[in-house]
Amino acid sequence: METILLVTVLVGTLVPLRVSVVLLRRVSAAAQVDVKAEVAGQLERLSMSRGQKFSAATADMASRLEHVEASYG
Repeated sequence: METILLVTVLVGTLVPLRVSVVLLRRVSAAAQVDVKAEVAGQLERLSMSRGQKFSAATADMASRLEHVEASYG
């Protein structure tokens, strides 16, 4: 009788624990995917922003060079 009670308590404890571990892993994996997607998006926006700034700076330098050449030419 005591053995059956002990086994029942043990199983009653281990099953919810296992379910909790499985759910925690799923939530953790989903959170990592969300974080990776967010970081990738931020890197893409940063790359585009830097590219636009370099293009604007290059155009500005070309314009200034033309003005300098026109002044001496």
